[in-house]
Amino acid sequence: MNKKLTLGKVCLTYALCGVITLQPVFANVVIDGSSGNTSKTAAGNGVEVINIATPNSQGLSHNKYQQFNVDPSGLILNNSTEALSRSQLGGILQGNPHLNGKAANVILNEVTGANRSQLEGYTEVFGQQANVILANPYGITCDGCGFINTPRVTLSTGIPDIQNGLVSGFDVVEGSVTIEGLGLDATRQTYFDIISRTAEINANIHANDLSMVTGVNKVEYQTNNASEKSSGSVSNKPKLAIDSSSLGGMYAGRISLVATEKGVGVNVGSLKASQGDIFLDSDGVVVLGDASSQGDLSVFSTDTLTLNGKQFSRKSIEQNF
Repeated sequence: MNKKLTLGKVCLTYALCGVITLQPVFANVVIDGSSGNTSKTAAGNGVEVINIATPNSQGLSHNKYQQFNVDPSGLILNNSTEALSRSQLGGILQGNPHLNGKAANVILNEVTGANRSQLEGYTEVFGQQANVILANPYGITCDGCGFINTPRVTLSTGIPDIQNGLVSGFDVVEGSVTIEGLGLDATRQTYFDIISRTAEINANIHANDLSMVTGVNKVEYQTNNASEKSSGSVSNKPKLAIDSSSLGGMYAGRISLVATEKGVGVNVGSLKASQGDIFLDSDGVVVLGDASSQGDLSVFSTDTLTLNGKQFSRKSIEQNF
């Protein structure tokens, strides 16, 4: 009996050592060594805390990661200049030692490693509010994700273009943003953007001002205006730019969906704009299910337009195909 217990303890010891050894492999956030002074710590309750890089003179904090995931417990981006204050996700936290008294206005999180981002919890900007950008050319999946203390969030599969110390836009070639499972909560944001080659909506999105721009594009950050690039050299042309299943509805104050890639269509099941317009523009076929707008309902297609369900607008309905 004692021998069995001893062997059991030995096995448990090796198992624990294995867990400890493997833990960094499964870390949610792995910082790119070239990312300036970005550093990582943890709150007292275990929530990961990123001390963001020192912002430049324009207020941009540029952070690079080999891997950027958020588990259900959440993630904190430390933008606080206070010695001690309380965060929503992590309790009492120290301020960010990299800020030197100056908080960031925009927090750019750029993934340089070949790893898709999995967002399964809330990301909090701790301290002064700042716009948050997650740019990952290998794709982003949101399953129960949300954001706290940030007025604008952008999820993009484009490479960020930085001009004069500011994010001017995104160069999109590949990559998808997928909403699934528990969906996306962007109700705390004034603006929420998805900028990618394709978007797959398999769970509900709740937002205020929702904008999607898909295709092989250069997209301006300030306006979301897209300039289409040639996709001739890009492999695996998708069938759909925006694909929303029966489980994936979009519910926002205002909704704008733009698909620029020629011959690549849009399939959306349920759209509801509770305060403003719905705008849908595709350079391919459009299949539209239930749509309700308190403003205008505008649908443009260079190919066929199929209407399923019911469409309602408190102002006007415009169709052009």
